[in-house]
Amino acid sequence: MADLRAVSDPFDDEVLPPSGLDRFDQLLDQLREALDELFDLSGTHYNDINRNSDFVVIGWNPWRWNPLPVKAAPKVGAARDAFHKLKELATTATRNAPDRAKELEKLETDFDALIEQPDTWTGAPKADVEQIRSYADERIKTYREVIRQLPTARGSGEKLLVADTSALLDYPNLQEWRLDGSPWTLILLPQVLSELDERKRDQRTRDAAQRVINQVEDFDRRGDTFVGVPLAGNLSVREVPMSPNMNETLPWLRAEVPDDMIIAGALELALRDLTTRVVVTASDRNIRNKARLAGLGIVRPSDL
Repeated sequence: MADLRAVSDPFDDEVLPPSGLDRFDQLLDQLREALDELFDLSGTHYNDINRNSDFVVIGWNPWRWNPLPVKAAPKVGAARDAFHKLKELATTATRNAPDRAKELEKLETDFDALIEQPDTWTGAPKADVEQIRSYADERIKTYREVIRQLPTARGSGEKLLVADTSALLDYPNLQEWRLDGSPWTLILLPQVLSELDERKRDQRTRDAAQRVINQVEDFDRRGDTFVGVPLAGNLSVREVPMSPNMNETLPWLRAEVPDDMIIAGALELALRDLTTRVVVTASDRNIRNKARLAGLGIVRPSDL
């Protein structure tokens, strides 16, 4: 019996897979740590070009960043990586909340300046590095608060298991799937159902594909599969009728790649309700790796 409190990396053995809110917290913590290490190598100085000058540069900030040493390059890279992942996720999560998106964009502009430390008229945000640390902390705190003000941050806390085609073909007896004893919903995405139809024409996978399809057809007798129907024990099953909008998902996911369609569909479920915990089960390691990169939980179907 699989215990989804002990899913594969990046989660510890004692915790459930992350919700969308957890993922934002993780990325904000990573950004804060990366900034803290970068600030260890940062410095400021005072340079008022308007003093004793015949003309005035309006908006000039006399507190300037010192040039970063060469050894700071890896720290800048780590901060950029955490920041870009955070920004990608926020762009997707706030597409239906434009007011909140604008608030986050302003904070993201501040994060970008803290990372790049440009020698522009705006200068450094504070007089010394310790004050800048506090300034960064306040913005990270505010970012976290804005995320929690999103309409999608007040959900039901569902636990969803998104099955890849490979998992269904390798373990087609869905009635025998067992989780951790708490309520879970098995999600069947449009891409997966289409692939099952294709696989039933392949002699190598025909029997397994048809077995799964027959079970799905039987689910109609139990109620509305778009809402969810009982499967076995505390496991229910739900069909998702619409494919994800690939123009509004993570930029590295491609519409022409079937696995990416599945990851985008799982991610859309996670961002539709930021309290939901979404786990992808797949025999294919490549799709498990992509699920991890997207911040989703993973479990091998052999553990079900």
